[in-house]
Amino acid sequence: MMGTRACCDRLRREHALIEEVLRGLDVLTQRWRDGSPVPPPPISGAVAFFSAFVDRCHERKEEEVLFPILDAHSADAPRTSRAEHREGRRLLGKLRPLSGERPLAGEAFALLDTYVELLRRHLASEDAELLPFAERVMSAEDDARAERTFDRIEKRAVGDGGLALLVALGGAVAQACRTMADAPTGPPPEMMAREIMRPGPRTVAPDESLARAAELMETLGTRELPVVKGCGLVGVLTRTDMEPHRGHWEWTAVRTAMTSNPVTVPPEAPIRTVARLLLDRKFNSVPVVAGGELLGMIARSDVLAALADGG
Repeated sequence: MMGTRACCDRLRREHALIEEVLRGLDVLTQRWRDGSPVPPPPISGAVAFFSAFVDRCHERKEEEVLFPILDAHSADAPRTSRAEHREGRRLLGKLRPLSGERPLAGEAFALLDTYVELLRRHLASEDAELLPFAERVMSAEDDARAERTFDRIEKRAVGDGGLALLVALGGAVAQACRTMADAPTGPPPEMMAREIMRPGPRTVAPDESLARAAELMETLGTRELPVVKGCGLVGVLTRTDMEPHRGHWEWTAVRTAMTSNPVTVPPEAPIRTVARLLLDRKFNSVPVVAGGELLGMIARSDVLAALADGG
């Protein structure tokens, strides 16, 4: 019998993470059936995880890489999985606008329950049949090519470091659900941006040179700097912004290269909102601003650390 393939093992590990989130959601749906209150954040966090990790990463790997390989050996092997992917996307499309409502409607839980059961059957079927079949028919060259393409799909979907953030989000959602098993009124209030930001970040002025900005980036080990005039944030400068001016940094002002009117978050923004912004916009960090004044910066690593601690 053919041995395991790296790409199939990778998909199995992703199945295990998805299953962890599904088990956590079992707690919430049971509370709903019992008439107990269920706050929206764990539900909206789970839907964000399913949308970004399951739909945009995991299932795209199967559709773009694994299924075409299997099609060459059996027209029937991926057919059921493809249909389940389509049905899952349809359910997620209806669930997303309902998942953040306060209070959560019964329709949201009914859709979530249907999606969870579909996904659970889908994962079990793939673990029992599709992946073992793939390992029997895939060559070592197929496996190596699949691994390379998986990396490209992850980078395309969530950017550098985005997958680690999604894995942490899945674990945090599952943990939040588990802690509600005996809680009568839900978990503690969600952590906010002010609690995880790095206050008093180093900045550059718009009239300083790109050479000075590059020197500061090197010292701090960062790829972006907030640009401040007086007390107000006026822009953000990244290494990417500077590249078109390479060779002219000494006499090029920061204002020439910076991104004006950058995306920011208020100090009371929930951590899940910050995480969604960093993922969707593929930012490495985001400024925290109140009344136009820069209060701090939040990097992906800050969100990861907070999620890992159960924030």
